[in-house]
Amino acid sequence: MAMENPFEGKEIWFGVGSQDLYGEEALRQVAQQTGEMVDFLNNTGKIPAKIVLKPTLKSSDGVKEFMVEASANPNVIGVITWCHTFSPAKMWIRGLEVLTKPLLQLATQHHKEIPWETIDMDFMNL
Repeated sequence: MAMENPFEGKEIWFGVGSQDLYGEEALRQVAQQTGEMVDFLNNTGKIPAKIVLKPTLKSSDGVKEFMVEASANPNVIGVITWCHTFSPAKMWIRGLEVLTKPLLQLATQHHKEIPWETIDMDFMNL
């Protein structure tokens, strides 16, 4: 008899943080880049649970709600977070205090390399 997959139906939620102050175009790019990362991870075939992209987290209340929902959902086995576009660390504190699932925090940027010669404040990791 074959062993059942313990990860069948399980999810890992992916939450990306940004802020409204950067405008709709920046937030659209944040969502697009995060979607690319989630698609890449899901298509590797190396992660046994489905990674689910959640809406961009833009406030402390939004982060806390995301963490409460992830913690309460029996199908969620963990969360991945990514602080994109100057998502302030203090925005995450209240949510992390209530999280009861494993956390993987990505400290990275979307691009492979930083354009050091031309970078300016408009670059913002987009």
